[in-house]
Amino acid sequence: MKLKSTYSKLKSLIAPGIISCVFFAQPLLATANSFTGFSSKPGEEEPAKKAKARSFSSHNNSSVKIYPDIVKREMHVVAKNNEGKEVDFFVFDLNGTLVQNYKMNAKDHYRISGLARGTYVYRVFCGDEETAAGKFEIR
Repeated sequence: MKLKSTYSKLKSLIAPGIISCVFFAQPLLATANSFTGFSSKPGEEEPAKKAKARSFSSHNNSSVKIYPDIVKREMHVVAKNNEGKEVDFFVFDLNGTLVQNYKMNAKDHYRISGLARGTYVYRVFCGDEETAAGKFEIR
């Protein structure tokens, strides 16, 4: 008998709390966009979530191999065999300013060092044709 009375008292205390929580949380759930910082206007898409930053990425990279140094804040660039042709390797900052450039023959190895922390873009040309492009980050 005592167990039933305790259960009914507990039920009478919990039920109003759950109802009030749902009642007060409903307006917050309806306006969730204001808490994320994005405004949802008709015809406007929400911004995509940012991916985790990588140390470097490259596209159609058939002329050079680029990889980070584990210990130091520098990148290594090795020219692949480009049919015996010389390639031009350019490094730009995000403002488009040329930071470094190298003329590379097959299997030449350069260390890109002395750069401040940040993201950089590289482009590789064989003659007038762009053979590779990408970006890397100095942390």
